[in-house]
Amino acid sequence: MTTANRSLSTLRLPSGMARPMRSSAAQPGDRRAAPALATPTPQPMGTTHAAHALQSDDLLQGRTHVSILHNGETYQLRATRLGKLILTK
Repeated sequence: MTTANRSLSTLRLPSGMARPMRSSAAQPGDRRAAPALATPTPQPMGTTHAAHALQSDDLLQGRTHVSILHNGETYQLRATRLGKLILTK
């Protein structure tokens, strides 16, 4: 048996050299299941954002524009005459 045919677990290294450790992460072609957090569960259409949806009228309260603070930055939300919303920094 040549050195090339030996697996990493049986390969003898000179003293003082560490043996490479096999990664516990999935390798290409590995059939182990991925962690549950790696793939999000699909949500039925309309349920993800519906619970958190706000009416633009609630934000604007009769005005044509409002300022929104987000992560220390100020943004302007403006309603056009055609009923479109424009968000600018």
